[in-house]
Amino acid sequence: MVNNSGATWGADAENMPLEAWKKVIDVNVTGTFLMSKTVGNHMIRRGYGKIINIGSIAGLRGKSSDQLNAIGYSTSKAAVHHLTRDLARKWVEYGIYVNAIAPGIYETNMSKHAPKERLVLGNPMKRTGDPESLQATALLLASEACKFITGQVITVDGGASL
Repeated sequence: MVNNSGATWGADAENMPLEAWKKVIDVNVTGTFLMSKTVGNHMIRRGYGKIINIGSIAGLRGKSSDQLNAIGYSTSKAAVHHLTRDLARKWVEYGIYVNAIAPGIYETNMSKHAPKERLVLGNPMKRTGDPESLQATALLLASEACKFITGQVITVDGGASL
């Protein structure tokens, strides 16, 4: 199962509406938890499963407002990373692997409003990611080649998190 939920809200932390905060947390964290819980119960009964959560490099460290002004998004993705590690620890005894992918900047509906030069600022590769990179990482995590990897957050970001 791939948990790929994503909502954001751009605002200064001191002006972030509580309703917007709740929406982002509900979609990104609560949704990921509920899907993991529901599908995880089936996997527990089967004695095997693979869960891949989509986090973000935004959840790896704090950024200035001029780099990322979406505190709900970055907080929620950090929570997804922690949820991944915690579920991996708890469900390993049931044969369930839980990992996450933390993408960098990709051209999506959430990033389309920012100038491309700003998107690639600070990225050593000086470009946005391509869908094939994420697909390949997801295929690795879903495959038997990943039978000794659980609880990991793998960045696919062109080196932006370095």
